Amino acid sequence: MAAIIRDTFKTTALLNFVNSLNTDSLYLGIGRSQPWDLVSDLDTTVPLPENTLTDINADWEDMLSLKKVVSSDVYTGIFKEMWQANVKYDTWRHDWNGSITAVYNGPNQAPTTPTSLGDVKCFVITSNFSIYVCLKQGVVNGIVQPSIYSPEVGIGIGVNTGVVKTADGYYWRFLATTSPAELVKFSSKYYHPIATVSIAPAPTDPYYTQWLHQGYAAQHKGGIYVINVLSGGTGYNSGIAGTRDVTNAETDAEFKVIGDGLGLEYTVTYGAGGSISDIEITNPGSGYTHATISPNVGTGASFDVIYTPMSGLGTDPVKDTVARFLLINSILTGAEGSGDFTILNDYRKVSLVYNPTLFGTSTIATTSTLDATYSIGIDIGLAANAYPIDSIVTGATSGAKGRVVDYNSTTGILRIIRTSSENLGNLGANNSFQLFESITAIGGTGNSAISSIGDPEVQTHSGDIIYSEYRTPITRSELQVENLNIIIKY
Repeated sequence: MAAIIRDTFKTTALLNFVNSLNTDSLYLGIGRSQPWDLVSDLDTTVPLPENTLTDINADWEDMLSLKKVVSSDVYTGIFKEMWQANVKYDTWRHDWNGSITAVYNGPNQAPTTPTSLGDVKCFVITSNFSIYVCLKQGVVNGIVQPSIYSPEVGIGIGVNTGVVKTADGYYWRFLATTSPAELVKFSSKYYHPIATVSIAPAPTDPYYTQWLHQGYAAQHKGGIYVINVLSGGTGYNSGIAGTRDVTNAETDAEFKVIGDGLGLEYTVTYGAGGSISDIEITNPGSGYTHATISPNVGTGASFDVIYTPMSGLGTDPVKDTVARFLLINSILTGAEGSGDFTILNDYRKVSLVYNPTLFGTSTIATTSTLDATYSIGIDIGLAANAYPIDSIVTGATSGAKGRVVDYNSTTGILRIIRTSSENLGNLGANNSFQLFESITAIGGTGNSAISSIGDPEVQTHSGDIIYSEYRTPITRSELQVENLNIIIKY
């Protein structure tokens, strides 16, 4: 039995996840204030996350704070291939199956035989951050030439086809726009946002042009944008050089298309002796899933007909480009959530948590921020060395242990996390801190009675940690802003 997972599965799964955030909850969590090497108190080596229950449990133990990822924080994305001169670009084809050798010769690019459009270098981003697909290359004497001119300077071909031709012989089709806001928030060195516009925007909206082009593309579902001349033959057009417009490809007496669609129109260019040198599509028509060319009054010509999706190339740019990257951008600002995020300690872990619940409940969290630490009330006005950050504290009666995240001398709140690193082998590991017992810190001068105990706002081990990233320490402060970008490939 033979089977294949199609590109549409990847983009559909990506879109389903993005759309799920309209009802489900996704949080970005930060964690691990303590060093990676607890023995040497160093961060020389950052471990690699592993897909094990051990690491998942440790990520929850180390969790400090979580911030909700809202719909405006996520986007679908593609690999960022900026158009550049003197590069040979490949073309959109219906048959990239691993048997066709790509011609793309960008930096550090070895020859490839792509099996998916998602791996073909035919989608480019211009300096204006518009996204185009290459339909046809400039070819001289059978050799593909490099692209010299940006798609932005191309001349339009046909009426509302979205196709432009540049002076180097390349044909491009406009696919999508990037607004200034999405550019700043989601575009990075290697990845770039792309979206399909589902609701008509105002004419002043940055995506209005894309909306129009999506509509144009819908008029050419299953259209033929390219017919490549493989062999020009001889004797066509009565052996006379020149051009000829074909306005009804299905009935034309001299240059007929036999297929299952309608509306195809093109201009045929003949060279010396009536050889066919080029076919320029002026109307892609629609409904084609197969077609052959039947030219009369000549011999030897052969052609390569390129079909486009029955959904219409450009109708759904996300699927057309095989977008398979989830782009997430979350910004942390100082003591977010009225102090839910510490500004007195650092962190080394970044996680994505899907559908965590509120502490002690099965209710999925929806609040903007969540504090994952325990809040212990002690004396007000103590010096910082009373309970140093990352020090281990112990309850005198319970024997419970925890690790200090921070201490607020104004409110007298000591925040801690409880991890296996300090509780392994501790007889009080399963015990809870008790009211009125004394709490002390290793390496600290504090010895205070507990006046209150506050639980975390999030239930540990709830929901699913779907992403973990381990880093060197990221120090926080009241005025600091951290712009965190996460890219997940589908």
